[in-house]
Amino acid sequence: MSKASYNSIIKWEKNILSEGNRLKENFYAVKSMIKPFGLGYQKIDMRLKFCMLYYDENINLTECKTYEHTRYKSNTSKGMTFITYKKLRYFSITLWLERLFMSLKTFEHLSYNHSHEIEDRVTMLNDKA
Repeated sequence: MSKASYNSIIKWEKNILSEGNRLKENFYAVKSMIKPFGLGYQKIDMRLKFCMLYYDENINLTECKTYEHTRYKSNTSKGMTFITYKKLRYFSITLWLERLFMSLKTFEHLSYNHSHEIEDRVTMLNDKA
């Protein structure tokens, strides 16, 4: 989704919501609100037909191993900017889980099965039947 389309959807939603709502007014306001949480993402170049990721040992390749298609679009400008056909945004689940387990209340709910004996779980299931 482009930034312009995101902004137009937000503008439409703000018109529907009641006065005094706390919805951010545009893409940059939302991005600046989320940035302090440190839950970013990693951009990974990928092949147009999803057959290859330019990541790890393939990060320096400029052509697809399977179809020998170029990694970058042909650039008509005089600068040396490389524009990839597609980008994958990788959100590391590790950071999200670390944040989730930081709260003691959430930790207790998520670690319930680990902290109770197996017999307790079996009798609990039998009681419900």
